[in-house]
Amino acid sequence: MAMLTAEQVSFCYQGKHETVYAVKEFDYDFEPGFFYAIVGKSGSGKTTLLSLLAGLELPTQGQVRFQGTATTQMDGDRYRRDHAAVIYQNFNLFPQLTALENAMYPLRLQKVSKQEAAQRAEEALTQVGLSPAQLRRYPSHLSGGEQQRVAIARTVATRCEIILADEPTGSLDEENTRGITDLLLRLTHEENRCVIVVTHDLSIAARADAVLELRDGRLQPHQESFKE
Repeated sequence: MAMLTAEQVSFCYQGKHETVYAVKEFDYDFEPGFFYAIVGKSGSGKTTLLSLLAGLELPTQGQVRFQGTATTQMDGDRYRRDHAAVIYQNFNLFPQLTALENAMYPLRLQKVSKQEAAQRAEEALTQVGLSPAQLRRYPSHLSGGEQQRVAIARTVATRCEIILADEPTGSLDEENTRGITDLLLRLTHEENRCVIVVTHDLSIAARADAVLELRDGRLQPHQESFKE
């Protein structure tokens, strides 16, 4: 049964002389326990689609529905806080908070106790390969790859049913990319989460349960070439 559904979703920008469709008539059911990779060339609409699924943007036409309710009819902040956690490409870490405090932040918004939030955040940060010393550092004292892992851990710790990730391994080396992909796959298959990843990395697409290719905002037929 679908957890997240896109029903003939389109999103357009109004230019000076024409209407430009970033996403055009996208129609798909996303199920729990599946790892989805969204691929395509730059400008194909991948990030816009992820924003629509996250409720950061609302469709120009069609509907995105979470468990039957349209994103146009719900509180977007609450949806992302409690159900659909987002891993942003630019990390979106708070510079005045340590790595541990950054990972705790969304849990505190969920009304998780401080003690449990710290425990869950530390566990998630350890899962992505950060050391105890790194947990106490501020983002300015972490490398780009380490900041990316904090952003991933922050999302993992929320235990949201849906994880939406925009190039989550873009700042990571091959070894860490493999480790993060392993973690996301475990969350998908062992905890029955729905994980949707926008990526240019075909090694990630090769391990996905389903590969969705976008071209000029439209969903293309499944490409077997992405699978190992």
